[in-house]
Amino acid sequence: MILVSILGDFHSSIFPLYYEFKENISRHIVVHDDAFSEIRKSKSILDSLNEFNKKHSLNIITEDFQLDEDSLKSIEKLIEKLKEYDTLLDDIFINTTDGLANIGVVLASKLLEDGVKLLAYDMHENSYNLTAKDSMKNILIKSSIPIEDHFLLKGLVIESEEDMSFANKHRSQIIELFESYANEMEYMKKDISKLTTINRSKYQRAFQLVSNMGLDSVKHSKIITGGLFEYYVYLLVKDLGFDEIKVGVKIHQKLNNEIKVENEFDILIMKDNHLHMIECKFTKYPNSQELVYKYSALINLIDDDGRIMILTNETDYGNDIYNKQNLKLRNHRRAFLNKIALRGSILKNKNLFLEDVEAMFL
Repeated sequence: MILVSILGDFHSSIFPLYYEFKENISRHIVVHDDAFSEIRKSKSILDSLNEFNKKHSLNIITEDFQLDEDSLKSIEKLIEKLKEYDTLLDDIFINTTDGLANIGVVLASKLLEDGVKLLAYDMHENSYNLTAKDSMKNILIKSSIPIEDHFLLKGLVIESEEDMSFANKHRSQIIELFESYANEMEYMKKDISKLTTINRSKYQRAFQLVSNMGLDSVKHSKIITGGLFEYYVYLLVKDLGFDEIKVGVKIHQKLNNEIKVENEFDILIMKDNHLHMIECKFTKYPNSQELVYKYSALINLIDDDGRIMILTNETDYGNDIYNKQNLKLRNHRRAFLNKIALRGSILKNKNLFLEDVEAMFL
């Protein structure tokens, strides 16, 4: 199988089909326009594909083909190249998903008659159309890209992640901690953050539960003040039917060979080849503006069609963003327009939270 992928605006949309057919592909041609930004994008994708192939021991010849999308003669050079590989052209599949429309139109008009087939991935239904000269089929994607490979194909590397077996092992204690002693957790978090014990008498039961899990207030301060809440949220959503979940994921992206840009995500969830995130802030007074701006900038780093939910410990779980009288909701409105849900405490609103999760991510 020769796969031809035409790069467009949503370049990661080529990956679900590439992953689906990876065992059958002998040659992969990445087609892009000759604009500087497209050349740069193509180089990044080729590097990522080569790393992916190396990891999975895939013997796929990967190459790029640069053309001028506004030139018929330039597109015809691609056609000449394809005919050099297979005179019958039956084994060539062109992925037109989000690609430059003009290229796809020309290739279809000149190659469908000869047996070439077109692929078009639907990111919203996780399916693809397979179009031949006299037929078209809609086929569901069978494979789900693992989160680690999703990042690898986007040129990102997972440095570390939290051990979810800890959460599963101590499930009952973690749930009891937040559903019965959340107020005590707030006092304990203040003391641990300030390296004091002045409020110890106010969180004795929470402290005992944490100790029973083998956690030390100094050695494991980061887990107690933030990680446990991430584990609690993970335990609530882990059985809802996601393809994969990771907690406390640190990634890096290379700026050059010497400089890396790092980011950290609390909970990552993969569903139907789309990666989403839940940010967990166990605080009543979060800097909502900072959080919304931060994740509005990072959302495309996660996925072209990813969504983010930010959880805090504010009293109100949800707000009516269309209420003209409430002038304090500008951050909630900005979040909504960037595919981000800004939410308050889930401790007394667990059912609303789970409904939100299903509506946003499933």
